[in-house]
Amino acid sequence: MSEVVVVGAGLAGLSVAAHLAPHRAVRVLEQGEAPAAEASAQNAGMVRLLSDDPVERALAWRTHQRLAALDGPESPSRITGGVLALAHDPLHLHGAVAWLAARGATIEDLGSHGQIAVVAPVLEGAPVQRAWHLPEARVADAHQLASGFIATLRAHGGSVSCGTAVRGLHVVEGRCVGVETTAGIVATDHVVLAAGAWSASLAATAGLHRPLFPLRRSLLQTGADALAAAGHPWTWLDDIGLYVRPEGGGWLGSPCDEAVDFPSPGPGSRGPMEELPRALFADKLARFLPRLGALRPATGWTGLRTFAPDRRPLLGPDGDLPGLWWAAGLGGFGVSTALAVGEAVAATLCGEPVDWLDLAAVRPQRRMLSRWLIRPQGWLEGPRLVSGQLPPRMSR
Repeated sequence: MSEVVVVGAGLAGLSVAAHLAPHRAVRVLEQGEAPAAEASAQNAGMVRLLSDDPVERALAWRTHQRLAALDGPESPSRITGGVLALAHDPLHLHGAVAWLAARGATIEDLGSHGQIAVVAPVLEGAPVQRAWHLPEARVADAHQLASGFIATLRAHGGSVSCGTAVRGLHVVEGRCVGVETTAGIVATDHVVLAAGAWSASLAATAGLHRPLFPLRRSLLQTGADALAAAGHPWTWLDDIGLYVRPEGGGWLGSPCDEAVDFPSPGPGSRGPMEELPRALFADKLARFLPRLGALRPATGWTGLRTFAPDRRPLLGPDGDLPGLWWAAGLGGFGVSTALAVGEAVAATLCGEPVDWLDLAAVRPQRRMLSRWLIRPQGWLEGPRLVSGQLPPRMSR
């Protein structure tokens, strides 16, 4: 049985490891002291199906189906329902709605403002032009998902080694044959790079330029609010960049802000809440969710979401370096897609077909834009161009 080393014990890496474990000897290396402690622990847990990108949709739909099959007392997800709304561009998600409906997803067009407020009271009085209700939408528990992946991995003889920092890829005669750690070289037949915000710098040690950019985003928790009942669907105003879901008697939400921010070499990507995104969140609540306009964030933090310039993940074998595989660049949709990502990468490594995903669209060596758009304040309008070149400390 050939051996595989997975670099990174986030949801992506653990999912790949769990899917590979019945077929390969798998070892996961994690620089932090605990698994799933970086981006995997910094999200709101919403499994979002209605996305404008077809790759994200395919991965999320596959993950949704897999999660539904796990329903039971120990399920890592629960049905909450979700509402996707548009304040400015009523046509933005039409293609996505049609794609999901053709595959059997339950989607309700909330045609009138009165109907919108009945399904999602938080949207009462909101300047919404169009909204859809997905009554089967879910929230997943990232910690429970990670624990399930680890249990599957260990049941098949695999292991997770935390506190093991990988400093680079080990390449011999043009093939990746292991990784270089602080404790020495770990030799293997295949390396899967699933290190999130650190993936690009690790690839650069082998001379590979894979433009993956960590974007810092804010997540805030409001104080108590009577509307934040457990049965209220999570609600996302997509074109203005604002989401909220009930949590702890209040609302967990984000203004969907984005700022390029490369991490330090060691673990630790969670950051403190800053005043500008706090004010942005409060302003968006007041303008677009007037029922919550008087609420203010009680606590908050920031985390990293790592994107390629086309905002699609890097999955599967690297065509420029045999022996290297990717499961990185999942951006802000890691929880929504982790099960499918692991399935797809494991299948390609084992030589099995993946007929539900366009693998060419996620090929790691695909051509990338040299300049691309980020959304500093979360709006689809008013983006900012950034360079597609990694800074020197990330491309060492």
